[in-house]
Amino acid sequence: MVLISACATPASSTSTGDSVAVDSGPFKNVLVIGVGEDYEGRTRFERKLSADLRETGIQATAYYSAIGGNKPIDRESILQLVESEGFDAVLISRAVNPDRGATVKQGSVATKVVRKDGRPLDLFRYDYEELNEPLIMKVDLSVIITTELYAAESRQKVWMIESTLSNKESLGDLIHDATDEIVRGLKKDKLIR
Repeated sequence: MVLISACATPASSTSTGDSVAVDSGPFKNVLVIGVGEDYEGRTRFERKLSADLRETGIQATAYYSAIGGNKPIDRESILQLVESEGFDAVLISRAVNPDRGATVKQGSVATKVVRKDGRPLDLFRYDYEELNEPLIMKVDLSVIITTELYAAESRQKVWMIESTLSNKESLGDLIHDATDEIVRGLKKDKLIR
């Protein structure tokens, strides 16, 4: 039994939290930033994490929404948003080592027999049609996501979590599990309520 479980690839995420400083919290108004090359994926992540944080009762705003679209993420823009919108914390997440894999399995082959209409003495009365089932593709997404929380007032890192997610079949699954881990960690360490 131990050997079987050691060979199995985990399909769930694991994380470790690390308290870096204890000068603030709980936070009530958080700016959520997802750092990534793909704007669509980044906005999906920011939107989902912001919504999950709002469900806990705090204010949370996605960076793309606060800044007004696909604009660069830089220190000056973040500081301006913190000042103008009154954020008390900034939550920054980035994918450390995204890994994509795919396996393709050939579908089965079947034959369909169709009788021809025609003369009664026709010796070739049947057509044989080969039917191929489509290829079956299984996608595996794996990633380590590092998330850091900074207190706006002190501009210091107050919390960090590293989440390892593997065997996810879609970006949506990966985002859902990552945001769950982040919110659970923030609640556990009493940085949000």
